[in-house]
Amino acid sequence: MGDRITIRRSLVIGLAAVAGAIGLFTVLPASAEHVAPTTQPGNVPCPAGLTELKVEPVADGTFTDGTLTVTIDVRDTADGQVFDWTSNIGVDVVIVKGGNASNIYTYVPESLGDTGLHGPENRSGNFAGLSHISFCYDVGEEPTTTTTTTTTPPTTTPPSTTTSTTAPPPTSTSTPPTSTAGG
Repeated sequence: MGDRITIRRSLVIGLAAVAGAIGLFTVLPASAEHVAPTTQPGNVPCPAGLTELKVEPVADGTFTDGTLTVTIDVRDTADGQVFDWTSNIGVDVVIVKGGNASNIYTYVPESLGDTGLHGPENRSGNFAGLSHISFCYDVGEEPTTTTTTTTTPPTTTPPSTTTSTTAPPPTSTSTPPTSTAGG
């Protein structure tokens, strides 16, 4: 009886671990690369040479300037608002303004998405509310995805010809006996 309980517990723990791993991989965007932010006081502009897509007010949705398209998913946590984002082209820097400071997330190489971004911590230790988000990007240095394709050359096999001949069924002819009456 004790062996059955041990086996059941092992099975439940194993299934929970697999389910947790699957859940982790389905939550993160495919190209998500989470980076730790640096905090600077005030409104921080995009670095020189980068174009800004500013989202204000911050809300769930898709935002574009015609070149960059960003989708944002905002959610509340015990620590304050956080958001996930994905984009159609690489983003170099995301600046999150909240309270009297900004969190700066810098991506090297550029990123197509990230999860759990938030405003700076305020005095209470929670994240400041999301005032606005600036997505800073350039065109031409998109993140690269390497795809390896293996091609197998076609093989040549001589055509095979199968000829079948069917003989006609045998025929039989019955000839009635003939009698010669001579007589």
